[in-house]
Amino acid sequence: MSFDEIDKTFGTKNRDQGYDMLKARLDKGDRSVEVLWRLAQVIHERSACMPKAQRKAAINDGLKFAEEAVQKDSNHFKALKWNAVLIGQATEYMPTKEKLECSKKFKELLDKSLAKEPKDTALLHLRGRYKFSVASLTWLEKKLASTFYQQPPSHSYEEANEDFLAAYKVNPKWMENLFFIAKCYVALKDKNNARKYLTELCDIEPYSDAEQEFLDDAKAMLSKL
Repeated sequence: MSFDEIDKTFGTKNRDQGYDMLKARLDKGDRSVEVLWRLAQVIHERSACMPKAQRKAAINDGLKFAEEAVQKDSNHFKALKWNAVLIGQATEYMPTKEKLECSKKFKELLDKSLAKEPKDTALLHLRGRYKFSVASLTWLEKKLASTFYQQPPSHSYEEANEDFLAAYKVNPKWMENLFFIAKCYVALKDKNNARKYLTELCDIEPYSDAEQEFLDDAKAMLSKL
């Protein structure tokens, strides 16, 4: 199976077939950047369809492939992108100190990726998530962040939402992005807009375990508004 044929399995129910083909290449000794970034992407996709308890191990496996891809070619866009995506996912399972320490590398990868493709919706969403997490830091977390940064980052919920809304314009049915748009509006005490985007999210049929979790969380949030 060629890379073009493997790529056509991404984002479909045939992604496991693409994964098997890539793993076969890897087992035969092909550790090229083209194999590695694709493995990172397909593992990211597969992790969304796993129960939450199994997701962390898969994400860490995908991250190893993404990091190796960047080591092979530090200017390869897809390698940079999937390294950023998987670091972003991995931080969700880290304690605060480790998350803050990792955020510096994450932001560097994100900036380098966006410099190459400034309209990539996955990267815009990730930048929004980064800004959202910075805006959400407590006073103690900000003090801790100052040990990793000469000038600790500072962002607002409005800035985060600019990136989420830019991604929404391109992909309005993306449940994860809709959820974070709503979270921004909740943080900004704009209940009307929060309800609007949560309602849009609740009208979408989830296709994975991760999307079902966003749907459940959205319904819970909507019931409190």
